[in-house]
Amino acid sequence: MSDTNKTKSQLIEEIKSLRRQIQSLEENTNLHAQKVWENTFNTIRDLIFITDGEGVVKQANRFLADKLGVQPQDLIGNPCWNMFRCKHKGTEKCSLIKIKQGLSIREHEAEISLLGMWVIAHVYAVYTPSKELDYIIHTYRDITEHKKLEEQLLNLHKIEAITRLAGGVAHEFNNLLTGIIGNLSLAKSEMDKESEEYSFILRAYNSAERVSELVKRLLAFAGKLKVTHNLLSINNVILKVVSLFKETSDPRIKLVVNIERDLWAVMAAPVEITNILISLLTNARDAITECIDGLFKYECKEKEYFVITITTQNVKVNEKHCKSYAGARPGEFVLITISDNGRGMDKETQRRIFEPFFTTREIGHWKGLGLAAVYGILKQYNGWINVNSELGVGTTFEVYLPRAELF
Repeated sequence: MSDTNKTKSQLIEEIKSLRRQIQSLEENTNLHAQKVWENTFNTIRDLIFITDGEGVVKQANRFLADKLGVQPQDLIGNPCWNMFRCKHKGTEKCSLIKIKQGLSIREHEAEISLLGMWVIAHVYAVYTPSKELDYIIHTYRDITEHKKLEEQLLNLHKIEAITRLAGGVAHEFNNLLTGIIGNLSLAKSEMDKESEEYSFILRAYNSAERVSELVKRLLAFAGKLKVTHNLLSINNVILKVVSLFKETSDPRIKLVVNIERDLWAVMAAPVEITNILISLLTNARDAITECIDGLFKYECKEKEYFVITITTQNVKVNEKHCKSYAGARPGEFVLITISDNGRGMDKETQRRIFEPFFTTREIGHWKGLGLAAVYGILKQYNGWINVNSELGVGTTFEVYLPRAELF
């Protein structure tokens, strides 16, 4: 009996030991699964957080916490609307309200103003077996770059439509003006220069000439003005323009020029490149002058000095760059960058700056087609222009001109 009892006792101990091993294995497996889940949760480059039915955060991933500049544990216990300073709390736009009303939530675009982001939002409600709301999973995928490109494309299409309209109108005006100017010139040549009638005809002739010049600029904007292009050194044109520009600029504005010595040549008309540079430099000078004169004090933050910087360089544009900028194309280009630390522009102004006749100047201070003419000239060269600006910081224009093909 003792041997039998001993065998039973050993068997019981072995069973207990096996149970402990199974329990330990289960704990290790669960711990491993938990670590895998946490690593996955924190590695995903989306903003992810989990709330209860009232919107209180229960978990938040590392990517979200990093975007907000806090630790994940700092977010736990806080209402989700406080996390993003959301203004939709309690409204029909709030995901929590929709879920409580039993409505399904499809993926939708949303702007997180606090982070300066656009996201695709997915919200999933999880229910208990008894059909009660257990928790809610929120995932936001960053589509900011996609939205920027989409906005650029929309603006590009808008400008293209304006271009076609302006080109058509300018062409018709040009035909009419040719006859008007011709007849006025003929009438002027046959009249007594001392007569009152002559002065009337002269004023009409001069006005028609000014309109003709504007029409030519519209034709240039629409790419319908034929200009002879030559092999050109951009650096030489810049140095000449800067020399003249310094004479008319406020001495308190510092002008810095950084040019690449072995800059590629381009096929262009010197007068058009000169017009581009003068337009962009004038734009930069005016933005700084507004700050120097004490205008727009809110936007014009205090600065140690005001500066306009002109840079040239050879660049090779790849497909990745083209995905970020509408109108860009791969290849070899001469890049002209003109930056200023003046007033800067808001988003709405940036969207419209290449439209003909758009201006932020007061009535009587408008200087012509301006940046619309720049856009039109670059379009003829199969180049393009990018703009980056921020109120209180300044503005940067990037002009891309194709490298000349040498045979």
